[in-house]
Amino acid sequence: MNIAIVGGSGFIGRHTARELIEHGHTVSIFDLKENKDFFKSSELKNITFKKVNALKLEKLYSVFRQQKSFDAVYMFAAISDSKENHTCIQHAVQTNIMTLTNTLKVCEDLKIPRIIFSSTVWVYSVTEGREYVSENEDLPINNSDHIYTTCKLACESIVKNYCTVRDIDYTILRYGIAYGPDCHPDTVLSKFITNAIENKPLVITGSGETYRNFLYVTDHARGNRLALSEKAKNETINLEGPEKITLLEVANRVKELHSSSVEIKRTHERHGDYRGKHVSNQKSKSLLKWEPLIDFKTGSKLLYEYKK
Repeated sequence: MNIAIVGGSGFIGRHTARELIEHGHTVSIFDLKENKDFFKSSELKNITFKKVNALKLEKLYSVFRQQKSFDAVYMFAAISDSKENHTCIQHAVQTNIMTLTNTLKVCEDLKIPRIIFSSTVWVYSVTEGREYVSENEDLPINNSDHIYTTCKLACESIVKNYCTVRDIDYTILRYGIAYGPDCHPDTVLSKFITNAIENKPLVITGSGETYRNFLYVTDHARGNRLALSEKAKNETINLEGPEKITLLEVANRVKELHSSSVEIKRTHERHGDYRGKHVSNQKSKSLLKWEPLIDFKTGSKLLYEYKK
């Protein structure tokens, strides 16, 4: 297949590009940055890079038209860091929503038959009284107390509505928290490792019982590739990590990897922070034959060895 990736130079995007290339697809990356250094010379033969701001519809349309027709588009462009979403809310909302609607318009006009949209398990934070959740949950947007969550819930509805009206097939993937070499430096595990290396304390927000089901980036990439399956058309599918890891357990794991002398401090809980849910992977296992392969103990060591 010939695949376009909007936001393909980001952490998950470039790993997905590599996964697609390794399985015989050709890839075009549309992004503000190229990040060519990530790829091997053999991989670069199968990648085209186009520098473009997806907020600029005419420019996005123009660079898409320069390429041959695409079989599918992955939509990764977004402000994914939770703190950054609250730093400049106007920019976050514009980026998270308008880059999506622009990409959908390009799909419509250029007759691209498929879009795969990256959402998040953070959307389950709006469920009340439910610890165990699946894709079948009602997700009332009025319960959202974080800009990132609100944007992703709105985007999911936009994808479904737009694609239904314009006859485009879609897949919505709700991701677990991504980590791995070169992940966002403010991801909690990455931040803790950096602090430990720099002899700074590991700062836990709240009680430390807030948890994540971390998903190693190669598991993300494999799930993204498998989502090209016909069975995933017009479906919403979870790609969640394999195990519940509290913030306190993250800190203790970093101490185990680096030094028992690393100091742990506590601070107040951040507004709207995702507290964690048990998110079912049954649908991804059934439809895509996908399960996470990298457990947290293995993945955290890989990230530590990369950063130290």
